[in-house]
Amino acid sequence: MQHPTNTRIIFADSVAEAREKYLALNIKTKDPNPGVEVLKPIEDEEFDINSDINLIGEVSVGPSIMEEIRKDPARAFVVYFLEDPQNFVESAS
Repeated sequence: MQHPTNTRIIFADSVAEAREKYLALNIKTKDPNPGVEVLKPIEDEEFDINSDINLIGEVSVGPSIMEEIRKDPARAFVVYFLEDPQNFVESAS
């Protein structure tokens, strides 16, 4: 079962640009081949820009994240990795 990790708000003009900017952060994951989910909150019919809490894809966002999204909702994307614990690579000790 995949789990969302390393959620970030990325401001971009397209899904492709948001994905590229997210991957450029070089975030380390335990899963060597995680999926990447890129979602535009304002395109979700259940998203409420005025609420302090929202469910976006697989992640729940709270007041501080909503404050960030409100800075530029038209360009805000929620991006996260989908990691499968069965694929985790243990660090060499």
